[in-house]
Amino acid sequence: MDREIQQAISELSENVNGFIKNNEKTHLKAKNEMAALPLSENLNDDTYRKSNFSSYIRHGVDHFLTKSMSDKTGESGGHLIPQEIALHINEKLKSLSPMRAISRAITISTSSVDILVDSKLPEAGWAASTNDSRDETDSPEIKKIKIPVHEIFAKPTASQKLLDDSQINVEEWLITKIAEKIAALENSAFVNGDGNNKPHGFLQCESSDEAKRDFGKLQHFYTGAKGNFAADDKAVDILVDMVCSIRPIYVKNAKWIMSRAALAKIRKLKNKDGGYLWQPSTAESCPSSLLGYPVIIDDDMPGITEGAESTSIAFGDFYSGYQIVDRQGLQILRDPYTSKPFVEFYASKRTGGEVVDFDAIKLLKFAEKSE
Repeated sequence: MDREIQQAISELSENVNGFIKNNEKTHLKAKNEMAALPLSENLNDDTYRKSNFSSYIRHGVDHFLTKSMSDKTGESGGHLIPQEIALHINEKLKSLSPMRAISRAITISTSSVDILVDSKLPEAGWAASTNDSRDETDSPEIKKIKIPVHEIFAKPTASQKLLDDSQINVEEWLITKIAEKIAALENSAFVNGDGNNKPHGFLQCESSDEAKRDFGKLQHFYTGAKGNFAADDKAVDILVDMVCSIRPIYVKNAKWIMSRAALAKIRKLKNKDGGYLWQPSTAESCPSSLLGYPVIIDDDMPGITEGAESTSIAFGDFYSGYQIVDRQGLQILRDPYTSKPFVEFYASKRTGGEVVDFDAIKLLKFAEKSE
């Protein structure tokens, strides 16, 4: 009897193992066939992609996981945000980041981009007739500026109860949180970043008070006193000198950018006739102006402290002068485990920035002129 029981158990065990192996083979075969199939038209449809994205955000269900190495998912298994939502985030970044709103931005698919700029324009000359000799003129000089992209991330957190609420627009909430966090970090870097794992800010460039400078240096002006203007009448002259120092090609897009502390001083300045230089906005779409040029308020610009040196005002054509570079694709990873019962969303993008035209931007230093 014992032998019969042992034989029955052995046969049952073999049958179970055989069933498991056959089931594993069937599952593996189905998975391989699914991975080998091309993406259907539905997967490329924007409506389907948005629906899938919503499903991923709310419940962690991602229909693109079977194609995890395709362009539909991120390099680390995350989810690439659909193009329409990514564009919405970029528009919010523009409205939240003063520097992004006034600078030039391009999108690349590599880890860096090389920008070619003229460090010296070619010379030209006149000739009286066809028989006159033509002396050789100087050739232009081209410099290459390499702009790498650096990873910037945001990690908003939500409760699963919030995500399960169908009445709440989770996508809009997520877009707002991502844009707020990323805009604050990248704008600070565009202004004052040291270039170490972040964009290189324009205030970190070398500068000189000479009109003719070496390539790579911005021009700055002095107020004549630390943390203040030497005198109100001199302040007007300094600001006029800054406006007149830029070349005509930059005039059309020229803007002031300054901190609120600097704005407080500027608004008190008067011309020789007793009128205020500051002209308040008369419409929401029309910014306030100083000497006829729009004023952009950026709280990442340094404040002003009496007796302390600072570079709190800049003027110029930032669209020509500062280049922002974005790596294509905005990725998001859903993490329901680290902070449970809350769900973390790790959103990341790659961005770089650098000054590419050193004649387009002028700086104002609240300091005494050094000898």
